[in-house]
Amino acid sequence: MRARAGRWVMRWRPSNPSMQASAAIFVAIGFVVVAGIVWLPDPNQQNLEAAFSPPLSAGHILGTDALGRDVFSWIASGMRTALIVSMAVVFASAVIGSIIGLVAGYIGGALDALLMRLVDLQLAVPPILLFVTVAVVVGSSLESLVVLLSAVGWVPYARVVRSKILSERERSYVAAARLAGATHREVVFTHLARSAASLIVVLASAHAGFVILWESGLSFLGLGLQPPLVSLGFIIALGRQYLMNAWWVVTLPGTAIVLLVLAFNLLGDALRDRFSLDVGLVE
Repeated sequence: MRARAGRWVMRWRPSNPSMQASAAIFVAIGFVVVAGIVWLPDPNQQNLEAAFSPPLSAGHILGTDALGRDVFSWIASGMRTALIVSMAVVFASAVIGSIIGLVAGYIGGALDALLMRLVDLQLAVPPILLFVTVAVVVGSSLESLVVLLSAVGWVPYARVVRSKILSERERSYVAAARLAGATHREVVFTHLARSAASLIVVLASAHAGFVILWESGLSFLGLGLQPPLVSLGFIIALGRQYLMNAWWVVTLPGTAIVLLVLAFNLLGDALRDRFSLDVGLVE
């Protein structure tokens, strides 16, 4: 039994260099996020007497910003916010887009044409124009940002899943399931959905990095999350005017964004190699 368990561990050990690098980065990110929850002070806590304290100063390992807020606390909370937003958006986008792709690819005909024109309409609207409009009309909040990014992010899933289903729906196992008395719902969500599962997982890992970039970019422009909500893009926007004198206010949160996106991209590359897939970039 012990030898069998050892062989199982060896078989599932992540030998892919991209997977190993991604795992190492995620472990470091997890440590920073946990430190922010357990040990670090409130990222919005101000101390003007400690403004622009450099890294490795007393009580502020990564320094402070113009208002004396701890940069390490801000990075930890900003990473947690970015992960929450990305996971929520990826989940919602994957569910909506996959269902639309499954239905369009399986049923085909007029319904397929209608759903694909909906995809074309979504692609015709510049995302930044939609973001600006919603930010002005609705305002900035975590919920509105998740809904907005999900409304844009479902399209790649629909296109990829539809393409996969079009090639799978005429396979012999689908015909056998129909002959066995399976309903259309069972064929779509039991058999065909399994064939597209690996594509969805790979696409989701790449999509998460894009969501983090969008969230940070919108917050940088003042269209995303604002205090008391914490965003890495917001503190970069505040610190850019002090870049020459307080480089850490911009450089360190920017490095955190790079690591987050890099971790998800490496994970996507490793999963793509694992499943031997060719999934295009998320648009």
